[in-house]
Amino acid sequence: MAAKHILTVDVGTSSTKTSLWTESGQLVAHASLAYPLHRPEPLWAEIDGDIWWRAVCETIQTVLAKSGVDSASVAGIGVDAVGWTLVPVDASGNPLHPAMIWLDRRAEEETAWLKSLPEAEGFVNLNANPLDAAYITPKLVWLRNNRPDIFNSAYKFLEATGFIISRFTGKFVCDHTQAYGYHFFDIRNEKWDQHATQVIGIPIEKMPELRGTTEVVGTVTEKAAQQTGLKPGIPVIAGCLDAAVGALGSGVVKLGQTNEQGGQAGGVGISLDHVVVEPRLIFSHHVIPGQYLLQAGTVGGGSLGWFRDQLGQVEVNAAALLGQNPFEFFSEQVAKSKPGANGLIFLPYMAGERTPLWSSIPRGVFFGLTYNTSRADILRAIMEGCAFAVYDNLQIAEEHGVVVDEYLGSGGATQSAAWCQIKADIYGKPFIVAKRADGGEGGHDLGLFALTSYGVGLCKDIGACVSDMLPARQVFEPSAENHLLYQEMFDIYRSVSRKLMDDFAQLDAVTRKHIGKQ
Repeated sequence: MAAKHILTVDVGTSSTKTSLWTESGQLVAHASLAYPLHRPEPLWAEIDGDIWWRAVCETIQTVLAKSGVDSASVAGIGVDAVGWTLVPVDASGNPLHPAMIWLDRRAEEETAWLKSLPEAEGFVNLNANPLDAAYITPKLVWLRNNRPDIFNSAYKFLEATGFIISRFTGKFVCDHTQAYGYHFFDIRNEKWDQHATQVIGIPIEKMPELRGTTEVVGTVTEKAAQQTGLKPGIPVIAGCLDAAVGALGSGVVKLGQTNEQGGQAGGVGISLDHVVVEPRLIFSHHVIPGQYLLQAGTVGGGSLGWFRDQLGQVEVNAAALLGQNPFEFFSEQVAKSKPGANGLIFLPYMAGERTPLWSSIPRGVFFGLTYNTSRADILRAIMEGCAFAVYDNLQIAEEHGVVVDEYLGSGGATQSAAWCQIKADIYGKPFIVAKRADGGEGGHDLGLFALTSYGVGLCKDIGACVSDMLPARQVFEPSAENHLLYQEMFDIYRSVSRKLMDDFAQLDAVTRKHIGKQ
């Protein structure tokens, strides 16, 4: 029997990553291509959808060339992409406006209007998500108010994954994990709510068909085949949200398991079997049928990158000479500072904060600096502060009776043993990094491989597929003594962060008035 392969495409905020796998889960080839975001206004964050598609085509061509694999052996294609992204398209699937991604907050006025409606609370209960400018719903209202020509002429309103799927197949769909961006999505019954669309003013006929993540929704068209180098007729599944498949790829396959994301956009995803409405957090379907994800999203993960760029020239130079990553030197220094960072607390609000504050106004703060504060203390405080930001959300989840059995780490932060131990101590539960047999980590592409294999019939159980591909587990056990210390430190962290909210607002006003928009 001829060998079969699976192709996975991860469309991220700053790059697209494409991988080719054998049907048994061996990575054959990988390629990535970076692209910049366009920020014509301070609160805007957009990208031309065609840039995404060109990146998809180029990375597919690269993995096929690297591997020497005949694309006729590709048995299925899976796609994941960023969430909360609006892509209006015409009947041919061409984008009519730059994609407004999750970082785009231009629709603040529209969000205020939605919140003022008598039905506002009903939207939140229907969709199990807060009304916030980052979501797709306010962006649709913004488009209607500011570009009525595009709003009225659009054939369909797609999100990022659906847009790429349309390019592959010519079909217009939205999978259940991405639908949480729309506040007229009935998350319990998995359908568009006609009454909600009428109240908000969204023509329901412009919405794509809702499909399950692993459903085959179409096949590669002749046009897509010519553009990518693939053969026409390859099955394509509906695809999913990047955070959801990232949770799967980290090993979250059972209820109670939790993915802790240690990247610039950090956070957690807790697997549940029921809907939880908590407007301070985020809620979506998991990619595994019958499971949901109670999620939190933080933005402080880039704080170490800021330290590197502004204060870490010594480590950058040393890393260049020794062929190492400067973050390795940071981790070594952190180990020299005791838990609690010598009384220093860091609020990692370098770009505002998503959950649970939902505000672009907060800013980063070092609280407790003294003449005895060392460089190692500052670095440890940054790591602890980022973990406190996640823990802030976990406390809210616990208010709803949510119980976390274990934390499964993913993202660049898992490369730091010091940071992993800090997280175990702060969360008070084992922090686990599941790894492949070759020592590599899981991730979006591994989770997407499992989903696609299941969708095209090459595997029978998504969870078992992922678990088999992640046989190794690096476990960081929590210290009870450190956890008690961190609980006291966290109480101060949360108190300071809330007390400063009015001051953050005043600082923002003064900055805009006298210094210019930041």
